[in-house]
Amino acid sequence: MFHWEIKDFGKHSSITGNAFEDGEQILCIVLKDTKNNEMIRFDLLESESSEWKQAEESIILGKWSRVYSEEAKPLSQEERKHSAESFFFSLYDSNEASGEQEELGLLKYLFAVSLERKRVLKSEPIHGEADSQIFVHVKTKRAFDVPVVIPNVENVSKVEAIIGDLLL
Repeated sequence: MFHWEIKDFGKHSSITGNAFEDGEQILCIVLKDTKNNEMIRFDLLESESSEWKQAEESIILGKWSRVYSEEAKPLSQEERKHSAESFFFSLYDSNEASGEQEELGLLKYLFAVSLERKRVLKSEPIHGEADSQIFVHVKTKRAFDVPVVIPNVENVSKVEAIIGDLLL
């Protein structure tokens, strides 16, 4: 089991640099910078999303939204579950992330296992030495083909700073 040391959410817009205000709707976007081979998170107001320009050498891996709070209070279990579920769906809904990057596979696997623990997803048995496993969303019955990834410290350290406290 890994211990996650995760940095706090951004308190300023990645576009304007302006501080977020209590109650504002924030959009968090996770990208892979293919030029530098690293993952980046952008925090911005949802109203600024039309102004945000994605760099050519980047691929959107996923995104989620949250309500900003000035208090340094942790998200409730229900807020974390909803955000994690939204982020997991976005890992599959993004047209840009069609290539199976190592980080994308790791994110899919970590979130699938985490959401299974919270009974949001249900896994189907793996047959033989499969490279993937089917997870079914309990409410919608949508099936997700999740790559089976064996996390290691090096892989996990690549993603831990960008996902906030979404991992359940």
